[in-house]
Amino acid sequence: MQNQLYRNTAPEFKTVSSFNLLPIQKFELDNGIKVHLLEAGSQEVAKIDFLFPAGSIQAAKPLLASITSKAMIEGSEKYSAAEIAEKIDFYGAYLGQQTVFHQSVITLVSLRHFLPETLEILEDIIKHPTFEQKEIDTILGRRKQKFLIESDKVKTLATRAFTQNLYGKEHPYGNYVELSDFEKITRNDIVDFHKKAYIPAGTQIIISGQPGNNIKDLLNKHFGQLWNSNTPLSDWKPEINKELNSEIFVPKTDTLQSALKIGRPLFNKLHPDFHGMQILNTILGGYFGSRLMTNIREEKGLTYGISSFIMTYKHTGFILVSTDVKAENRELAVKEVFNELKRLREEPISEDELTLVRNFLSGDMIRNFDGPFATSDNYRGLIDLDISTEYFHDFFKVLMNITAKDLQDLAQKYLKEEDFITVIAGK
Repeated sequence: MQNQLYRNTAPEFKTVSSFNLLPIQKFELDNGIKVHLLEAGSQEVAKIDFLFPAGSIQAAKPLLASITSKAMIEGSEKYSAAEIAEKIDFYGAYLGQQTVFHQSVITLVSLRHFLPETLEILEDIIKHPTFEQKEIDTILGRRKQKFLIESDKVKTLATRAFTQNLYGKEHPYGNYVELSDFEKITRNDIVDFHKKAYIPAGTQIIISGQPGNNIKDLLNKHFGQLWNSNTPLSDWKPEINKELNSEIFVPKTDTLQSALKIGRPLFNKLHPDFHGMQILNTILGGYFGSRLMTNIREEKGLTYGISSFIMTYKHTGFILVSTDVKAENRELAVKEVFNELKRLREEPISEDELTLVRNFLSGDMIRNFDGPFATSDNYRGLIDLDISTEYFHDFFKVLMNITAKDLQDLAQKYLKEEDFITVIAGK
C-alpha cells in the first residue's frame, strides 16, 4: 500500500544538532606527492584534483599562470587538442582547470572503470604539453575579449580600485591584468613556467568518490616518478599597502548605475575571530534575509540585490559590502550601509534573529558537505593553510554557542566606520 501524501501538512521542522564530516585518508606517492582520499558515495565515479604550486604569485607575471594552465589541456605529445576532447568525451569524463593566487588546479572526473585510460591521458597533458602557438593565441584572444567586456562594467572598476587601494598595485593580491599584458606573454614564458612549476615537489592530490582499491597503484604508475627535480617557486609574502584612501571615486560617464564597494582589511581563516565574523557577516549581508537586504532592497527599494562577504587569501583577507544602485540613490545607499554597521555595534541581536541565522548556516553547512565531491571542494580551501578538518567542526561549535553579546563585541571591534573604505564607480 502506498503512503498517502498530506499536502496541507508542512513537514516537521528539525534543527541541526551535530555535524559529521566524511573521513579523509592520507598517503604519499613514491615521489612524495601527498594524496588526500575521501572515499564515499554510491556511484562508481571519482574526482581527482591535482594542486600544483603554479599560481599567479609563483608566476610573478600577469596572465602567465592562468594561460599556462589553460594551454596545457589543449594538446600534448601524444594527443592533439581535438583528440584530447574526443577521448575525454568518449570515456564520459570531464577535464578542467583553475588558477588562483597560490596554486593551479587540474581536475579530472572519470568513471572508475575508465581511470586507467583517463589517467594516462592526463599524465601526458601534465608532463608533456606541446603549447602550440595557435592554441596560445586562441586562448589569449578569448581572454582579451572577456577582459575588455568586464573592464567596461562599473562593478569591475570598483572591485579593482578597492583591492588595489587595499594592497597596492604592486602586490599580487591587488595587481590586476592590464591590456598591455596580453602582448607580453610569449610561448617561451609558458614553456619555462610549466617546467619550473608543474613538478612533484609541493604538489598535492585530492581524490573524492569511488576511485577503486587500486587507485594508489594507478597514481604511482602515472605520477609517482620524479619526472622533474625542481623545487617549488617562491610563494612570497610581500608587504601589504599601509596607506589607504578612505574614499575613492572611479568616473564612468556612459552608465546609469553606480557600483558600491564598502569594505575593510580583515584576516585569513587562521585568526581566532574568523568563525565569529563569518556569522556576523551573514547577519549583515550574507543571505537573502540579511540586514542589508531587508533595509536597502526590501524597505527602500534602492537595489535589486546587496550582499556582504568575507574574502580570504593565504596571507590576509577583507570584508566587503557590494551592490549596484542608480546614481541618484548612491549617497542614501552608502548612508544606510553604515547605519546597519552602527546598529550591529550598538544594538544586541535578538534571539529570534540569531536562531534564524544559526539554522540557516547549519543547514547551509550540511548542504555544502553533501557528498564526497562537495566535501573535497571545501576541504581544498584548507590545504594551502595546512589546516586540519577540525576547522569545520570548530566553526559548527562556534555557531551553536555564540551569543548576541559575542557578536556585538565583534561588531564593535571590526565594524567601526572609520576602518572602512568606500569605493564608488559611475557617473
